[in-house]
Amino acid sequence: MGMTLTAQTYDYFEFVDKDGNVVPDGTTLTLTEVTTEEDVFGEVTTTMFANLKVRNKTSDVRYLRINLLIDRIDNGDYQLCFPMACKTYDYVTNVVTEGGIIMANELKDLQTEWVPEAEGGCDVTLTIEVLNMSGTITNPTYTYLGDGPTVTLHFRNGIQDEVKGDATGDGQVDIADVNAAIDMMLGKTAVNMIVDMNDDDNVDIADINALIDMMLGK
Repeated sequence: MGMTLTAQTYDYFEFVDKDGNVVPDGTTLTLTEVTTEEDVFGEVTTTMFANLKVRNKTSDVRYLRINLLIDRIDNGDYQLCFPMACKTYDYVTNVVTEGGIIMANELKDLQTEWVPEAEGGCDVTLTIEVLNMSGTITNPTYTYLGDGPTVTLHFRNGIQDEVKGDATGDGQVDIADVNAAIDMMLGKTAVNMIVDMNDDDNVDIADINALIDMMLGK
């Protein structure tokens, strides 16, 4: 399932990480930290917190909702709490939260986490949608204006994503991968199609050149 992300059109809000750093629009965060808690009955819960906040950068009251896209969830539950209600999902989906308010210059916790039941991954994209509010605070009517910033969360519990060209499986592309690809091309070792850089179902000199360019940052 996919969604076409609209470029940011309103610069009212920003995502902030647990250390107080601004998360630039379009950032992908890979989250691997696991928190384990045991209740009084001995039941153990494993949670992976995103530790995200949302800041209203302006000196005016602003209104917003969160567009939530879950592209992958291998197991367990993903939860998002905004603005007040907490919703839990265990399936691929694309939904929007209810509208909410953030006061001028306010920094608001965005409770968002994955509770895995086993090893695996969960991929979530959060986009702030800027709203206009009419009516009253107790009976508001929200109108969509445009998009604010987007952040993508890659939760990884006990696994790593394959890196294209990483023949050695160490998470990076370097001279060891180039040498491994050369051995594959010469028939010295079994072919691993992760170094088939141009996806032509063959490992040859074009792939070697592509690996070298990647290693050099080209």
